[in-house]
Amino acid sequence: MKADFTARLALAVGMLLAAVSVALATADGPDFFMVRGVAADDVLNIRREPNPKAEKIGEIPPDGNGIENLGCEGGLSFAEWLDATEEEREASERRTWCRIAYDGIEGWVAGRYLEESAQQAPANAAEQLRWSLTALNGEAPVAEAFVAFAPDGAVSGSTGCNQFITSGSFDGRILLIDGPVTMTKAACPSEALASQEKAILAGLQGRIDQVFSPFSRELVLSNPDAGVTLRLSPLSH
Repeated sequence: MKADFTARLALAVGMLLAAVSVALATADGPDFFMVRGVAADDVLNIRREPNPKAEKIGEIPPDGNGIENLGCEGGLSFAEWLDATEEEREASERRTWCRIAYDGIEGWVAGRYLEESAQQAPANAAEQLRWSLTALNGEAPVAEAFVAFAPDGAVSGSTGCNQFITSGSFDGRILLIDGPVTMTKAACPSEALASQEKAILAGLQGRIDQVFSPFSRELVLSNPDAGVTLRLSPLSH
């Protein structure tokens, strides 16, 4: 497995941060934004109302950063974003407007030109390579479990019953796990825990869709072939 697995993980999550960070209409978003997708010879207009025809009251340069988030509207919730098609997500971005404060001006800007500020935000989520299982197919886990990503491509963790290790790689928003699984052989003490282990191992094989929320810091891994969805939260190193 290639040694740049961590860089690929950072890129994959970074792409999701940009796509999701302003598509979600919530007051719990990032504290600060930075500009994205504006040409070097253009500006991002600040308007008095959340409308492209509203009066322009200011502008932000294409490299603007430290833009205070006062709340966004018009987008999808995180749950809606997970279920939406690409077309629906793009339409949501076009509808999203964010109230901001920048250089002494308060007003509205088109949300599709904003992303979470790398300077003002908490530590990059991509650096959090160990993730705790918080839900399995919508239900709380019966025992603590986690998944970890290593720079050499190893994907390891605990099912709550046994330890495991395999290998994988990222291809955009897809996590590909195709390596053989090596694991301990302890007998699970309950049928519920054995079922949890079976589901986790099935979910971590093949092509897996991954979505990251910058608001909840939650990573969702969905394996449609196995019918398994894992919701994970970052653990400290």
